[in-house]
Amino acid sequence: MNIIRKTMFLALTVTVFMSTFCQCGRNKGKQIDLDGMHVQMPDTLRVGMLNSPTTYFDYRGTPMGYDYELMSRFSKFYGLQFKVVIGGTISEMIQWLDDGKIDILASPVPVTAEFQERALLCGPRNVSNQVLVQNIDISKGSIVKDVTDLIGREVIVQNDSKYFYRMQNLNEEVGGGIKIIPLAKDTISDDDLLSMVWKGEIPMTVVDSDVAEAALSYYPGLDISVKVSLDQYSRWAVASDSYGFANALDRWFADEKENVSEVFKKYYHMSKLEFFDAPHDGLDDLKTLVFTDGRISPYDNIFKAAGKKSGLDWRLIAAIAYVESHFDADVTSWAGALGIMQVMPRTATSHGYTPQDMLDAAKCVDVAVKTLSDLNEMFEKRIKDSDERENFILASYNSGPGHILDAIALADKYGLNPCKWNDNVEAAAIMKSKPAYYRDPVVKNGYFRGTETVNFVHKVQAVYNYFKDRT
Repeated sequence: MNIIRKTMFLALTVTVFMSTFCQCGRNKGKQIDLDGMHVQMPDTLRVGMLNSPTTYFDYRGTPMGYDYELMSRFSKFYGLQFKVVIGGTISEMIQWLDDGKIDILASPVPVTAEFQERALLCGPRNVSNQVLVQNIDISKGSIVKDVTDLIGREVIVQNDSKYFYRMQNLNEEVGGGIKIIPLAKDTISDDDLLSMVWKGEIPMTVVDSDVAEAALSYYPGLDISVKVSLDQYSRWAVASDSYGFANALDRWFADEKENVSEVFKKYYHMSKLEFFDAPHDGLDDLKTLVFTDGRISPYDNIFKAAGKKSGLDWRLIAAIAYVESHFDADVTSWAGALGIMQVMPRTATSHGYTPQDMLDAAKCVDVAVKTLSDLNEMFEKRIKDSDERENFILASYNSGPGHILDAIALADKYGLNPCKWNDNVEAAAIMKSKPAYYRDPVVKNGYFRGTETVNFVHKVQAVYNYFKDRT
């Protein structure tokens, strides 16, 4: 089994080391002593989670997310294991707790009378509300500062959503006049609307404050200061008789406030903008490079040696490095991707290196080229045309192969060509950011911010062509 198949297997099974507690007689395994109180723990904790851009998602073959990482840290503290069980709704997973199908629901559960009657709410204490999202630069002097300023203004929201109904109620509260424009909920996501505001395609929208706050790291320049609803509190949940487990979660979160704050900053404050997210074609900054005697970078010898060994064009390797890091061998991304080729720690380890090794350009390029070669082998039978296959390889290098296989399946299901990237599989990749598609039965890897990968492929190809024309 080559490394790509191993990575896919790991990503699909999503099993990680962690610890937990369950006092309820479900899935009993080990017992620990918590200051004199004996608490039962299952051998493998079953963790219900929503697949979403903040709770849990797959990033370059690595499971990530705010709630996922908190669960991982909590479990590592106690040294056990867990597996993620993806649910469609909070209500569905509350029922799973009742039925003993999961041991904990590690996604934001609204603190309501209904849920408090059915489960023990515990762990992190989150507060959110619905906020108006505007583009500061585009709005300029006409920015809304109070809900009464919305009279006569257009607000675009998802149809048949809590945002739509909240805006209807708010319209009645201010005496009418707000122009509420609904868009189909199943075909447009929160991120789509936020991107549209950022680009100036729509004037404003409404989303939850936690979603909006996380979006600022992708879309700087948005204003989310105007609340349009009351505060909504949420926590995690365990079964109603799992008192020991709930107590352990509450105590851990109380003791680990600083660590929890670090995780919050990572997902909600650190910039997620990569070079390939920029609105230009990726070539503007290349004008600062001086091509002397056919040289592209200080690392050309490394690229050429890797290209000769693998059969890849060294200029393609250089183009990936430029788009990933601007030839900075010491850079680390918000998600932990390392070095000149932005290799994830898990990928480095799978090739026999340590994550720290990826700050060595030669070792980082070695891992990247082996990954590219494995991807070529994986797609060789499926995509016969080598130029076309290159797009699939680049896309998989950026996102992990699981998301691209999902996009191929979606393209095939919805009448697109599953063997062509431009306007076909790339369109299906973008579809995976919408709930109607990332919850489709043919999708195995859930939510995916496909625009990042689509932009990456276009930028690498543009830079690659630029290098070929000058060397």
